[in-house]
Amino acid sequence: MKKANSRFLALLRGINVGGKNVIPKDDLRKCFEDLGLTNVRTYIQSGNVLFLSEKTADKELTTLIEKGLSKRFCYDAQAIVLPYRKYKSAIQAAPETWGNDDAQKHNALFTLGGITAKKVLTQLSPPKTDIETITTGPGVLFWSVSKKELTKATFMKLAKEPVYQQVTIRNHNTVFKLLELFEEL
Repeated sequence: MKKANSRFLALLRGINVGGKNVIPKDDLRKCFEDLGLTNVRTYIQSGNVLFLSEKTADKELTTLIEKGLSKRFCYDAQAIVLPYRKYKSAIQAAPETWGNDDAQKHNALFTLGGITAKKVLTQLSPPKTDIETITTGPGVLFWSVSKKELTKATFMKLAKEPVYQQVTIRNHNTVFKLLELFEEL
């Protein structure tokens, strides 16, 4: 009897950003298919790949994908692979107002390589609580920043922090769309 496929999402770090590690969506999809993954779908150019797999260990899939991407596209690939239930649980941990206030910019910082969201939080400069908030969920930090005060926010200095290398960031629109696509998979 054939094993049922499980739904997964790979969030890739550092592709198609600022002209670095440019990977067309069709090439990315083909790479995943060549790794034995099925029903592969990409969403926008920033490294969001949904797929089915007979393998169920997300760490095993992460290693498979990172090695496959590194070899095929000649860069040091970093990814987090989340099964549907973990992704949904992480998103349900968002504060009720996250993504619902148009006066704020809302981002989710997904943690890579086994670091916890709480550990990432301890390595960040403290947020300016009058203009930004950070909340942790399982494997993710939810960051909301006043659009009017964006340039003053601690979030804008994130790329200079060493911990920046241990997260991959998605805005709230992408986060919610990925959940919708996940449910259709």
